[in-house]
Amino acid sequence: MKKSFLTTLSILCLYSSCISQEKKERKVIVHNNKSVEIYSDAIHKEIKQIIDKNAKETLKDPLINSLSIGLYIDNVSFNFNYGELTKGKRDIPTNKTIYEIASITKTFTGTLAAQAVLEGKLNLEDDIRKYLPKPYPNLEYHGIPIKIKHLLTHTSGLPSGILGMSEIRTDLNEIEFNKAYTNLEDKQTKPKFLNQLSTYKMTEEPGKLFKYSNSGTNLMGYILELVYNKPFQELVMDEIISKAKMNDTHFHVPSNKQHRLANGYLLDKPMPQSNLSKTLWGAEGALKSTTSDMLKYIHYQFKNQEIVRESHKKIFEIDTDYWIGYYWWIISNQHHDLHFRHDGGISRAKSVLTIFPEKKIGISIFTNQSSMKVNQKLSDLTYYIYNDLKK
Repeated sequence: MKKSFLTTLSILCLYSSCISQEKKERKVIVHNNKSVEIYSDAIHKEIKQIIDKNAKETLKDPLINSLSIGLYIDNVSFNFNYGELTKGKRDIPTNKTIYEIASITKTFTGTLAAQAVLEGKLNLEDDIRKYLPKPYPNLEYHGIPIKIKHLLTHTSGLPSGILGMSEIRTDLNEIEFNKAYTNLEDKQTKPKFLNQLSTYKMTEEPGKLFKYSNSGTNLMGYILELVYNKPFQELVMDEIISKAKMNDTHFHVPSNKQHRLANGYLLDKPMPQSNLSKTLWGAEGALKSTTSDMLKYIHYQFKNQEIVRESHKKIFEIDTDYWIGYYWWIISNQHHDLHFRHDGGISRAKSVLTIFPEKKIGISIFTNQSSMKVNQKLSDLTYYIYNDLKK
């Protein structure tokens, strides 16, 4: 399907002026209670059939009761929404439903870091202590320091979660662990973080091993704040979110939009909103957004500006043809076409954002249910949709 599918789509888009000289987007909003006849051409109907088929298969899992899917193809944006946010209430999500995007926030942090590198404010090879106001002699291993690139690629050797995470018992089930972890997060403050950082003992050489690190990402946020002399969250809002015209993306959801924030569950247990935006810098996962805004973010990625190109550079190879750049996963192997990806997971929501640059396809998926199983389901759904579009 792929060759004729995208060729025809491009012709139709040009004919209907959906691609102008300014490359403006055309948007199509779909809810699961709407008829396929809302589409004016066969290609758009075929897209809906592909999304419907795969979404409905995913919704057969009793744990997943809602899906919001954003699809971007050749400068055309589509929104699809299925299920209900609260089981039994028929409250269908919309393209304006606000979700916590969790670790997808890291790609915004990485984009800001890429800008800082291009502006000469950061150097990937620099010892991070060059930018910190205190010496931190402990932030090295046998004389080998943590570099900026190590923070961006989760190879710094800093803890995988948050500093002080060793307080959490290791024999807890998923719900108990998330409750304990959230309680620890809620007690975090910037002074406490920096004090814990000054006493942390390095146990491995930076740059050698991949170990996912939220603490390292928050430290990156702190460094960006220092080099720009401006609060980190303001930097992200001003330098990325505003420029991408993502008007419904926030660290702190305004009171007049709170009613649009999706409720959330962990293994069907209702969970409260996170406080990540209020405790530390929020660089690791504090943003909230909508499907419509994530499509704008995908459009921003496809504009191929110098900052975006820098943020997509390969920095550390985790496995064969599996790299990480400025927090983006960069994957290209015998099983997958080249794509940039990041997942988001918090105790009340899961999400996946994937960009296939060679095919000009981007996919964003949200659900307001969390668990390790849900994460795999959304990953599978992403690739099922993409592979069907290629046929």
